[in-house]
Amino acid sequence: MRADWCVRRWPVAMVGLTIALASAGCAAGEGGDAPASGVHRTTEVGPGVFAFENASHRTMFVVTDAGVVAFDPISMDDARAMAAEIARVAPGQPLAAVVYSHEHADHASGAPALMEALGAEAPIVAHANAAAPLAARADPAQPPPDLTFGDRLTLHFGGRPIELHYLGPNHSDNSVVALLPEDRIAFAVDFVSHDRMGYQDLASFSFPGQFESLRRLSELPFDVIVLGHGENGDKASVERQIAYYDDLRDAAQEAVSAGLSEDEAAASIRLEQYSDWLNYDQWFELNVRGMYRWVTSQGG
Repeated sequence: MRADWCVRRWPVAMVGLTIALASAGCAAGEGGDAPASGVHRTTEVGPGVFAFENASHRTMFVVTDAGVVAFDPISMDDARAMAAEIARVAPGQPLAAVVYSHEHADHASGAPALMEALGAEAPIVAHANAAAPLAARADPAQPPPDLTFGDRLTLHFGGRPIELHYLGPNHSDNSVVALLPEDRIAFAVDFVSHDRMGYQDLASFSFPGQFESLRRLSELPFDVIVLGHGENGDKASVERQIAYYDDLRDAAQEAVSAGLSEDEAAASIRLEQYSDWLNYDQWFELNVRGMYRWVTSQGG
């Protein structure tokens, strides 16, 4: 099997990687460190699988026999707090790898602080499309990846497989979903959440890729999904997100077909079945406006 991949500093023998179905080659490698809160919480969501969160962001780390695989460090300060939690729950375990869910600064910052606090360097893994913007940003808090991949990459540390899936453009063009198939636990950031509105006017979302990414996510074999914001979800959470975006698109399409302006659509579309979702009062009208604009951009 051919595997197209690139390691900049880390030979495969050093990091124990198995590459599966990777389709993109090595890419050349929002700036700034994200703010941290003074409150952090670590929750074990499966054997050796921990969700780590500050007041608004959530990430994950996985303890294996060959070290700890840490996902989004969030920020330099959050990474230090995350390192302390790793040392607490997995004393003596080295850092095996850092994985970026995508290149946005509020998730991909902090790897240097994590490595420094744990006293070891480790390869950074990301989708190929994340490499160029991170390299161009040249922010020391957000180093570009050492290893990039295209469609899928499987990491093996201590015999524990961690699959990384690229489901297409959604909130970014380099969003990675992690799957622990043996534990049936997934990790996804920003393009999916648990009963929560899309971010403001959906300007950061790529449609129709968002629809397809959610459907492909729902097909992965997981029972629990750790999310980049808000509480953990499950397969039903993803199915509700699919239904929400489908209903939002259909309502916007009906408004456009009826000749309503954007302001009229924003005033008339309510989708009350989602009124108990987080940020409905603040963001729903903005969601309508964003979807209306996308529908009209497609010719109505």
